[in-house]
Amino acid sequence: MSASWDGFRALLAEEARALGELGSVALQMTNALVKRDVAAINAIERKLEGQRILHQHAKRARLQMQRAGFGDLKLEQVCAYAPGPMRRVLQNLSRELTIKGISLAITVKNNKALLIAGMDRLQKTVQLIHDTMTESTGTYKRRGVVKKPDGSVIVSRKA
Repeated sequence: MSASWDGFRALLAEEARALGELGSVALQMTNALVKRDVAAINAIERKLEGQRILHQHAKRARLQMQRAGFGDLKLEQVCAYAPGPMRRVLQNLSRELTIKGISLAITVKNNKALLIAGMDRLQKTVQLIHDTMTESTGTYKRRGVVKKPDGSVIVSRKA
Protein backbone atom coordinates (compact mmCIF):
# COMPACT_ATOMS: atom_id res chain seq x y z
CA MET A 1 0.00 0.00 0.00
CA SER A 2 2.83 2.39 0.82
CA ALA A 3 4.44 2.01 -2.60
CA SER A 4 1.23 3.07 -4.37
CA TRP A 5 0.88 6.10 -2.10
CA ASP A 6 4.52 6.97 -2.80
CA GLY A 7 3.81 6.69 -6.52
CA PHE A 8 0.75 8.91 -6.20
CA ARG A 9 2.77 11.47 -4.21
CA ALA A 10 5.46 11.45 -6.90
CA LEU A 11 2.87 11.99 -9.65
CA LEU A 12 1.24 14.80 -7.68
CA ALA A 13 4.62 16.45 -7.07
CA GLU A 14 5.48 16.16 -10.78
CA GLU A 15 2.17 17.76 -11.73
CA ALA A 16 2.78 20.64 -9.29
CA ARG A 17 6.29 21.14 -10.67
CA ALA A 18 5.04 21.13 -14.29
CA LEU A 19 2.26 23.59 -13.42
CA GLY A 20 4.79 25.89 -11.74
CA GLU A 21 7.03 25.85 -14.81
CA LEU A 22 4.02 26.54 -17.03
CA GLY A 23 3.18 29.55 -14.86
CA SER A 24 6.71 30.93 -15.05
CA VAL A 25 6.74 30.64 -18.85
CA ALA A 26 3.35 32.38 -18.96
CA LEU A 27 4.89 35.24 -16.94
CA GLN A 28 7.72 35.40 -19.48
CA MET A 29 5.05 35.78 -22.16
CA THR A 30 3.53 38.67 -20.21
CA ASN A 31 6.90 40.43 -20.13
CA ALA A 32 7.42 39.86 -23.86
CA LEU A 33 3.94 41.19 -24.63
CA VAL A 34 4.53 44.30 -22.52
CA LYS A 35 7.87 44.92 -24.26
CA ARG A 36 6.28 44.18 -27.67
CA ASP A 37 9.22 41.96 -28.62
CA VAL A 38 7.91 39.88 -31.53
CA ALA A 39 10.89 37.50 -31.65
CA ALA A 40 10.61 36.81 -27.91
CA ILE A 41 6.83 36.34 -28.19
CA ASN A 42 7.27 33.73 -30.92
CA ALA A 43 10.01 31.88 -29.01
CA ILE A 44 8.08 31.93 -25.73
CA GLU A 45 4.90 30.81 -27.50
CA ARG A 46 6.65 27.59 -28.59
CA LYS A 47 8.10 27.12 -25.11
CA LEU A 48 4.68 27.76 -23.57
CA GLU A 49 3.07 25.12 -25.76
CA GLY A 50 5.76 22.61 -24.79
CA GLN A 51 5.24 23.30 -21.09
CA ARG A 52 1.47 23.03 -21.52
CA ILE A 53 1.87 19.58 -23.07
CA LEU A 54 4.25 18.46 -20.28
CA HIS A 55 1.76 19.60 -17.64
CA GLN A 56 -1.06 17.88 -19.48
CA HIS A 57 0.85 14.57 -19.48
CA ALA A 58 1.67 14.89 -15.77
CA LYS A 59 -1.96 15.66 -14.91
CA ARG A 60 -3.23 12.80 -17.06
CA ALA A 61 -0.87 10.32 -15.35
CA ARG A 62 -1.97 11.48 -11.89
CA LEU A 63 -5.66 11.36 -12.83
CA GLN A 64 -5.32 7.84 -14.24
CA MET A 65 -3.78 6.59 -11.01
CA GLN A 66 -6.34 8.50 -8.94
CA ARG A 67 -9.30 7.08 -10.90
CA ALA A 68 -7.87 3.57 -10.83
CA GLY A 69 -7.62 3.62 -7.04
CA PHE A 70 -10.46 5.90 -5.99
CA GLY A 71 -12.93 6.22 -8.84
CA ASP A 72 -14.64 9.59 -8.95
CA LEU A 73 -13.32 10.98 -5.66
CA LYS A 74 -11.86 14.47 -5.86
CA LEU A 75 -8.20 15.13 -5.15
CA GLU A 76 -8.93 16.67 -1.73
CA GLN A 77 -10.91 13.58 -0.74
CA VAL A 78 -8.11 11.27 -1.87
CA CYS A 79 -5.56 13.31 0.10
CA ALA A 80 -7.75 13.14 3.20
CA TYR A 81 -7.92 9.33 2.82
CA ALA A 82 -4.11 8.96 2.70
CA PRO A 83 -2.18 7.32 5.56
CA GLY A 84 -1.40 9.64 8.46
CA PRO A 85 2.26 10.46 7.81
CA MET A 86 1.66 11.12 4.12
CA ARG A 87 -1.64 12.99 4.44
CA ARG A 88 -0.07 16.39 5.21
CA VAL A 89 2.36 16.12 2.27
CA LEU A 90 -0.43 15.26 -0.16
CA GLN A 91 -2.68 18.02 1.16
CA ASN A 92 0.15 20.54 0.79
CA LEU A 93 0.74 19.41 -2.80
CA SER A 94 -2.99 19.70 -3.48
CA ARG A 95 -3.03 23.28 -2.12
CA GLU A 96 0.07 24.08 -4.16
CA LEU A 97 -1.73 22.88 -7.29
CA THR A 98 -4.72 25.08 -6.45
CA ILE A 99 -2.60 28.18 -5.83
CA LYS A 100 -0.47 27.69 -8.93
CA GLY A 101 -3.60 27.07 -11.00
CA ILE A 102 -5.16 30.33 -9.81
CA SER A 103 -1.93 32.19 -10.47
CA LEU A 104 -1.74 30.75 -13.98
CA ALA A 105 -5.37 31.70 -14.66
CA ILE A 106 -4.68 35.31 -13.64
CA THR A 107 -1.56 35.44 -15.83
CA VAL A 108 -3.44 34.02 -18.82
CA LYS A 109 -6.22 36.61 -18.37
CA ASN A 110 -3.61 39.38 -18.24
CA ASN A 111 -1.96 38.06 -21.40
CA LYS A 112 -5.31 37.96 -23.17
CA ALA A 113 -6.02 41.53 -22.08
CA LEU A 114 -2.64 42.63 -23.47
CA LEU A 115 -3.37 40.91 -26.78
CA ILE A 116 -6.82 42.45 -27.03
CA ALA A 117 -5.43 45.89 -26.22
CA GLY A 118 -2.85 45.46 -28.97
CA MET A 119 -5.50 44.43 -31.46
CA ASP A 120 -7.64 47.39 -30.41
CA ARG A 121 -4.69 49.76 -31.00
CA LEU A 122 -4.20 48.19 -34.42
CA GLN A 123 -7.87 48.64 -35.27
CA LYS A 124 -7.79 52.30 -34.19
CA THR A 125 -4.64 52.89 -36.26
CA VAL A 126 -6.26 51.37 -39.33
CA GLN A 127 -9.37 53.48 -38.72
CA LEU A 128 -7.27 56.65 -38.54
CA ILE A 129 -5.49 55.73 -41.78
CA HIS A 130 -8.85 55.00 -43.40
CA ASP A 131 -10.33 58.31 -42.21
CA THR A 132 -7.31 60.21 -43.49
CA MET A 133 -7.44 58.55 -46.90
CA THR A 134 -11.18 59.05 -47.38
CA GLU A 135 -11.38 62.56 -45.99
CA SER A 136 -13.15 64.81 -48.42
CA THR A 137 -12.83 68.56 -48.80
CA GLY A 138 -16.55 69.13 -48.86
CA THR A 139 -18.09 67.41 -51.84
CA TYR A 140 -21.67 68.57 -52.13
CA LYS A 141 -24.69 66.67 -53.28
CA ARG A 142 -28.03 68.14 -53.96
CA ARG A 143 -29.00 68.07 -50.27
CA GLY A 144 -25.77 68.49 -48.29
CA VAL A 145 -22.28 67.15 -47.71
CA VAL A 146 -21.39 63.57 -48.66
CA LYS A 147 -21.03 61.46 -45.54
CA LYS A 148 -17.66 59.78 -44.91
CA PRO A 149 -17.79 56.06 -45.60
CA ASP A 150 -18.01 53.95 -42.45
CA GLY A 151 -17.27 50.60 -44.04
CA SER A 152 -14.10 48.52 -43.81
CA VAL A 153 -10.80 49.48 -45.39
CA ILE A 154 -11.02 46.37 -47.53
CA VAL A 155 -14.66 46.46 -48.60
CA SER A 156 -17.00 49.44 -48.48
CA ARG A 157 -20.72 49.02 -47.92
CA LYS A 158 -21.33 51.01 -51.08
CA ALA A 159 -19.23 48.69 -53.25
